[in-house]
Amino acid sequence: MNACPQCQTSVSDDDKECPKCGVLFNKWREREENVASGNLSKYATMANATSQEFNWTILVIVALAVAGLFIFLAQNAKEAMKDI
Repeated sequence: MNACPQCQTSVSDDDKECPKCGVLFNKWREREENVASGNLSKYATMANATSQEFNWTILVIVALAVAGLFIFLAQNAKEAMKDI
């Protein structure tokens, strides 16, 4: 019997995945070996992709907010012009 490296649940030697948290033991070992050896290029690529996706998400949210503000102001301007 071994313990899951993430949640410490008891698992058998034949298990490929933790039944509680779902961690894949082969992937965990591969990542630990890469970190120990200093081979972090794979993880740096993932981090950069995530940062770029985050930047695009923020840009889209800001663009939608600005467009909504213009529409709101345009509607209010039309109503204000009716009173004049």
